[in-house]
Amino acid sequence: MSVARPVIETRAYPDRVLTDRHAFHQLLLGVEGGVELEVGGRGVRVEPGVLAPIGAGDEHHYLAPRDNATLVLDLPVAWCEALRLEALFEGRPRRLPATLVTRGRHLGATDAPALVGWLSAVLCEAAPFVHEPRLRLLRLLPEVEADLARPWRVRDWAARCHLAEAAFARQFRALTGRSPHAWLVERRLGRARELMRESTASLTEIALACGFADAAHFSRVFRARHGFSPRQWRRLHCRPVSRSSPAR
Repeated sequence: MSVARPVIETRAYPDRVLTDRHAFHQLLLGVEGGVELEVGGRGVRVEPGVLAPIGAGDEHHYLAPRDNATLVLDLPVAWCEALRLEALFEGRPRRLPATLVTRGRHLGATDAPALVGWLSAVLCEAAPFVHEPRLRLLRLLPEVEADLARPWRVRDWAARCHLAEAAFARQFRALTGRSPHAWLVERRLGRARELMRESTASLTEIALACGFADAAHFSRVFRARHGFSPRQWRRLHCRPVSRSSPAR
């Protein structure tokens, strides 16, 4: 995929890991919330004021654990080369001063002089680099979601991120808007709903596949969240499928 001219738009990234690679340069400027980005094995949290470059052809992964808004600039390689802006994509993510952030949020792709002026100002600005975060949700959350049956503990998550449990819990809530336990329960319930809709596995099988202690525990948590028992919910939402056991 390539672009013939600069494209500027504000985008909201989804709450799931996506991977992309494209034939144009890209700049991400955090506006609201935050996006976890990994390029070339290096991670960055694109939060308000952070500018992250993605060079043409670089595979990158991203995840937004809560509501977000990111200003995205898709810039043709030849266009950047002609204007000597290539150095923008050779450096690390930086935190821009408020004046440049405000100017960036008002950019329009059709106003070429303003766009070039802003990019040149960013290139000349001695903005501080942004360090890699210890808490890398892009690595942690997919691993957890791939094995919801496992008896996960917050202390284990914290250890993987080389953080104290209390510090991990604070950062996790700040990034996702939920405590680690609440996030895990929501993911388990979501997976259980999928299995109830798409398989004829028993509620006990589904409960165990999703990390609940037993069917009774699953039923209590499900009813507290949805106001229905799993059996009642299933009758309302299921569709006929062949008998199959859930993957664990």
